[in-house]
Amino acid sequence: MTKTRKITYIVLLFVVAALLVLGGLYDLAIDEALYAPDNIVARIFESVGIFPPFVFVGATLATLFFVLDDKKKCYLLKRVLCVAGTATAYFVFGYMAINETSLTISWLPYVAGIGAAAVFAPLTLWILSRVENGTRRRLLVFLLFGTIIAFVANLLLVNVLKFIWSRPRYREMVAAGNFDIYSPWYVINSFSLHGHHSFPSGHTASACSLFVLCALGEVFPKYREKEATIAFIVGLYTITMAYSRIVLGAHFLSDVTAGFAITFITYAVTRYFYFKHFPIADILGENMTEEIEEAENAETSIDAEETPNGAEEAVNDTEETQNDATTSETEPQTDGESGSEEK
Repeated sequence: MTKTRKITYIVLLFVVAALLVLGGLYDLAIDEALYAPDNIVARIFESVGIFPPFVFVGATLATLFFVLDDKKKCYLLKRVLCVAGTATAYFVFGYMAINETSLTISWLPYVAGIGAAAVFAPLTLWILSRVENGTRRRLLVFLLFGTIIAFVANLLLVNVLKFIWSRPRYREMVAAGNFDIYSPWYVINSFSLHGHHSFPSGHTASACSLFVLCALGEVFPKYREKEATIAFIVGLYTITMAYSRIVLGAHFLSDVTAGFAITFITYAVTRYFYFKHFPIADILGENMTEEIEEAENAETSIDAEETPNGAEEAVNDTEETQNDATTSETEPQTDGESGSEEK
């Protein structure tokens, strides 16, 4: 882990803590000020903003379709399952995208799901078919990492906490005309599977899962220099998603902050252990693994060379002081010798 990344993580922890304190004090007031349920852009984000986890799962299975060893048992069955899994991931995305809207047509989510599977599954397979095998193996390592984040953070932690907290949404209170049911984020309500799932924000967590793109350099060394740019773009997208959720009254400031924190912490911890202990060599092969290790060593040597200027100056000052002292000691001897020579 680089020094810059460590500092970034520490700063983000302080920002999250500050936003949670702010949310605990002004959650309701912020939603009252920003509430605009008819905002079209926010509606679009609500509908399609859940895509990252499903894309990671679908792309992982599609990549596995090409990487499978044709000499292993049940090879054809595994490939069929990969295609079916890819199509299912996109079907669920299409279904849920329509389900997130205010449309009440019962059959429309199924049509959207079938349409998404029919378009995106073949498209993903076609794109991957045009990629060389070595690159596909690198992608598989990266996409497995993204899928882990999607499952652990988005589908497990966030949803479980929603059921446990059972915090009413702002728009639910508006619809009921009753704000007495409001509860701050640090109060855990009774377990519920139906409604009152404000804390934490699933959409914000999904958007934040795109931070896994910052880890592309772990398997594609040429992207290491672009990590900051990727993080900036993903950060803007995540903030926009969080803002849109507050605008629609779907979440409070503390909800979106918690959704971000859960996913980002999961990403940071998983990244640290995954690329150190995951048997990447078994998938990539020794040559590709050596290339990645060389890039890591080069990065480490750069960090080592970036010694603080103050330390370097201190060393230089010490050396200069020693040189001055040596010169001052030799100068009187030189004068004495020259005087004796004149006599």
